[in-house]
Amino acid sequence: MTEPIVQSLTAVERPPSASGARTLARFTVDLDGVRIFGLLLRELPDGTRRTVAPNLGGQHVITFRRDLAEKITNAASNTLAGGHFAAEQSRSAA
Repeated sequence: MTEPIVQSLTAVERPPSASGARTLARFTVDLDGVRIFGLLLRELPDGTRRTVAPNLGGQHVITFRRDLAEKITNAASNTLAGGHFAAEQSRSAA
């Protein structure tokens, strides 16, 4: 499987939830030609970040293996921190 490619990312300013987690961004990622919209990048009170899938009827519409979730979270965090979109990097490397 190739690395996740962040297609778009929008920073979000929301107050922390009751659990203390803050939503940092909403983003779209491409995984080997499958584009997933509406993912959220959240930061927990201890500083760790997680990717959260959208909900439909109170259930997440997709889940990820731990290793893949970490790659997606890292790609979104890097993009949020001012890094280039992975799609731009792969285009310029070609």
